Amino acid sequence: MANINSFIEEDIKRFKEISFKIGSNIKLVQAAGGNTSIKSNNSMLIKASGKWLNQSLNENIFVEVNLNSIRKKINNNQEGSFDEDILSNNNLRPSIETSFHALIEYKYVLHVHSTAVISSSIPDNCYNHLKEILGNKILCVPYVRPGFPLTLEIKKKYLKHKIIILQNHGLIIADDNIEEAYRSLIEVHQALENFENNFENLNFNENNINKIGRYSLVKDSKFNIFRSSDKSLHQLFSKSFYPDHVIFLGPGIQTFNSPDEVEIFLSKLEEEGVSLPPYFIVFNKGLYEINNVSNAAKEMIFCFKEVLLQLNTNNNLRFLTRTEENELLNWDAEKYRQANSR
Repeated sequence: MANINSFIEEDIKRFKEISFKIGSNIKLVQAAGGNTSIKSNNSMLIKASGKWLNQSLNENIFVEVNLNSIRKKINNNQEGSFDEDILSNNNLRPSIETSFHALIEYKYVLHVHSTAVISSSIPDNCYNHLKEILGNKILCVPYVRPGFPLTLEIKKKYLKHKIIILQNHGLIIADDNIEEAYRSLIEVHQALENFENNFENLNFNENNINKIGRYSLVKDSKFNIFRSSDKSLHQLFSKSFYPDHVIFLGPGIQTFNSPDEVEIFLSKLEEEGVSLPPYFIVFNKGLYEINNVSNAAKEMIFCFKEVLLQLNTNNNLRFLTRTEENELLNWDAEKYRQANSR
């Protein structure tokens, strides 16, 4: 890396260790989601797009970028991939969230997709509830597309906040001390983790169909919520709650009333040459998983399940709109991240 000597070796070592700890906690980060950064003088080291934080200790997953150059672009409202600001030579592209990492003035920035934070940020009235639990020093940011639009939204109200809640998205923690940043991250997640629903005691119907085409019924009791006979809850399964759900699982999970509907749907997709979804749900039967499901999809269905279990369904809930889903699906930066995620 061109300017890596501007970073203190011990700081880099601890930064990577903390990044690994975050990436190894599936309740904080799933698949290639989440990102961390460290600043030094005019440089910033940030996780590369498509890389997994749990590889922080055994792979080269970080990119060094020109901090001042990116900050000038933010001030000029100049969106871009920041490829021209790369200082390292590892052929990696910086995270799609590079701009808000650069905007935030603290040395360390940790961004996670905490399942507890996501579930707490979905209700329409989430801001008052979040401030009751976390205090008034937090910044709550309404949902906008990740990347540069999100950076500009944060910029409107940013006053060196150390805790930033992103509606329908996740959490940002910033600090000049990496240990304090990590401690604060865990405290916020644990303060908001509150399981509203419990479906693990449901008994399996012996008449369930175990296989439909290339799909198998998921019998792990941790996913029993998808077998619920509650029709209002069943309707939530086809909604999109947060960006990575759309990217890795599609815009909502396809739901059906019967196996016959599934057969018709899958036949149509195969006739049209369309890729099959990783999961679908049959009412009152459960979740079905394709036989070649990716690790990324597995982590994202875990995230979706955790969010649902903590969701107070009595609240008015905010889902991503069709327009917001299309923004993510047709965004080149997200296509790159998905293509480069294992």
